[in-house]
Amino acid sequence: MVLQGKIYSQALDMETGVALVAANDFTKAPPRKVVYLLHGLQGCCDDFLHYTVLPDLCRNYHCLFVLPDAQRSFYADMAVGNNYFTYLTDELPHIVADLFRVSSKREDTCIIGASMGGYGALKAAFAHPDRYESVAAFSPCCLDMREYMTPQWRSGEKGDAFRRIFGDRLATDFDAAFGPGSGYQPENDVLYLAEQAARGDVRPRVFTCWGDGDIFKDTNRRFPDQMAQWGWPMESRELKGYMHNWVFFNEALKLALPFCLGKGS
Repeated sequence: MVLQGKIYSQALDMETGVALVAANDFTKAPPRKVVYLLHGLQGCCDDFLHYTVLPDLCRNYHCLFVLPDAQRSFYADMAVGNNYFTYLTDELPHIVADLFRVSSKREDTCIIGASMGGYGALKAAFAHPDRYESVAAFSPCCLDMREYMTPQWRSGEKGDAFRRIFGDRLATDFDAAFGPGSGYQPENDVLYLAEQAARGDVRPRVFTCWGDGDIFKDTNRRFPDQMAQWGWPMESRELKGYMHNWVFFNEALKLALPFCLGKGS
């Protein structure tokens, strides 16, 4: 089953795109698990549908895969823009539960993302560890917020370096998502959120994956050791011969689903 369309979001105060994918197994019991799949910076809600083998993989799982649209928001409640984080973590689950026969239990919910979506997935899981049993991030960006959100990088002596590395468009995206010329914000730092969540009673299991030719390989390689200091249950893989593209994301999805959902039926 593949459904594509639009829903109205109160958090966004507009219609927004969404795709839903599930196996054609319409049994009455038990309720389906829910997997949120988050696209990257240059993508949209149906990327995982078109660029991966998700329609085939979904046959192995009694799940509803929910693919929301977040534009170039970094899944943030944007400084200049819409409240995509509230939409993703608060409103969308209620919409899904109201429309479909799915489980609302933490142990039946996971969140997965690629690149910007990987950052959004980690942020959601660490900000709300009571809502997700597992999280998977494929070459997530923005694992280095303490460096790149400093005034020196954003608008000070290293401002030109930020644009040289990431480009003018991404600098504009950061301004819209996090605030023009904003400095470091703990609420947008996945490492800070992980440290805070580690003090609680529940911790989502974490899977990360990246290619050895990936643009974000350095920060992704450091991430497991950074997480280990708080005792997070985590599995990480570096795939040889892969870069930051949908060829890699497709392979990463094949690894992530068994981690998040088991071997399937």
